[in-house]
Amino acid sequence: MRRIPASEVHRKAVAGLGLDPDVVDLSSPEALAACIRRAAGFLCPCPPKTLVTSVVHSLNGLIAEDGELEDSVDQTLESLVAYGDLIQGREAETEHAQGSLLLYTAPPAFVCRQSGLVFLIGIAPDDISPLPEELANRVEYAFHARHLHPVPGEDLESCLGQLGLIELSLNAWLGEPLVDSPAQYLARFNAALDSAGPAGTLAGVEVIDPSRPVRYYKGRWLKPSAQSGRFVARRSQAYGADLWCYLELGSGNPSKLLDLPTTEGDLRGCDEAWRLQAAIDMMRGQPQQFRLRPGQTSGAKIIDFFSPVPLCARRRWDYIGRPAIADHCLFSYCFSTGELDEELAFIRKQLWLAQV
Repeated sequence: MRRIPASEVHRKAVAGLGLDPDVVDLSSPEALAACIRRAAGFLCPCPPKTLVTSVVHSLNGLIAEDGELEDSVDQTLESLVAYGDLIQGREAETEHAQGSLLLYTAPPAFVCRQSGLVFLIGIAPDDISPLPEELANRVEYAFHARHLHPVPGEDLESCLGQLGLIELSLNAWLGEPLVDSPAQYLARFNAALDSAGPAGTLAGVEVIDPSRPVRYYKGRWLKPSAQSGRFVARRSQAYGADLWCYLELGSGNPSKLLDLPTTEGDLRGCDEAWRLQAAIDMMRGQPQQFRLRPGQTSGAKIIDFFSPVPLCARRRWDYIGRPAIADHCLFSYCFSTGELDEELAFIRKQLWLAQV
């Protein structure tokens, strides 16, 4: 029996995910995303927590435990859902409980840009990649995103279609455009909460405290004590992920409850909740923030975000920019200077964020 050093196991694990061990290591965003896609192929449909726990356990002993591995895997999972590799859905509701939140693998698909660049989306349950080896070796990995550039004279669109991948239109992939002003958005949810019934007894309630700093998202969550007012909240359920809601409290006690999402379709409860919190912060005169800094290459700028944003915004930036290494923030994207002004206007007008 030969004893294999940890470094060799590490390299074999990276290579087994279809990545180059000379370029990325197992703790990189690209490797974490590949681990989640592989685990999802075996485990989905399943709750998000099941995927996170499975990946964290599989990396025990291979990555130095610094207490942040679970947060990194959780954040990468959110990026994969926003990108479209995984789809959120619910089990059928029962008379006594809302259906549990489950993750499903999206079928292998692609989106073409006018330049010919292809975004690869979805998961092949039985293999690392749905592509033949000669194409799989050309895939470029950038954090959670996967790109494929055509070679001269190659029609990637036809080639991928013949391989059975589904072509998605850009509009279908990006989702519905954001609308409303912060005042309109907040008024719509307040009106719905006015008409909501009593909250009843709730378990495991946490709320976002609007008075806490907008640049530390995790630190804004707390268990209610004596607060009164209306708050974006999460509440636990016996099985499955926490449920998002808009909650009215009186001296810390729930009085009215509006479950999110309030609309049918692809919009997730967290998407409505995050945008609702952005509207609340804006109307309080303490808008959520973003930061602009130079990119590593000439003619590029990086935008740092400190709060989560709806799914359609992340997909837009996967298409227009590229993910970047976060620097004391929640996530970051890099944009060329030619795209920057339009994206800054989108961030200010549609997401209601203010520049640091």
